[in-house]
Amino acid sequence: MRLLSCLFIASSMALLSGCASQPQVTSDYDHSANFSQYHTYGFAPEAAGQYQTLTGKYIQTAIKQQMEQRGYKPSATPDLLVYSSAMKQNKVQVNDSPAPVGRWGYAGWGGYNQTVWSYTEGTLTVDLVDSKKKQLVWRGTASNTLNSDGTPASQTQIQQAVTALFATYSFQAGPASR
Repeated sequence: MRLLSCLFIASSMALLSGCASQPQVTSDYDHSANFSQYHTYGFAPEAAGQYQTLTGKYIQTAIKQQMEQRGYKPSATPDLLVYSSAMKQNKVQVNDSPAPVGRWGYAGWGGYNQTVWSYTEGTLTVDLVDSKKKQLVWRGTASNTLNSDGTPASQTQIQQAVTALFATYSFQAGPASR
């Protein structure tokens, strides 16, 4: 019985650790938007006095790659403005599990074992805005647990998150205008 419990706990931990590496992705879009009219993209300008961080540079590079794979061309006067934001939030997870008490054959449940741990979750949001109408047409959000040692997400981790995010973007650039 003890061996079975250990196997169950070990397999549960392996399953959870495998899930932790994949970001949770959500997206939505304006169903009335005509995505075939969009051919170009550009990044929204930085706020005055702001500079681009390395993380911001990695995010922009990954987004550029995804937009260009879908046929969009960079432009100084884009059809779609790209806004991105990244944030992190400290979270606490609490799990309760029944605690067995008693001897073999005379067991019962004597309360609960409580496991508490804290972690930091990072969230990346990408908005695509119709530059003429100034209207949001698509938003994607990816969230994942950040490195436990406090180091920033690597370029590879950011690339994976942006790729997962844009996997939910089913549109291609419209035919080139004449």
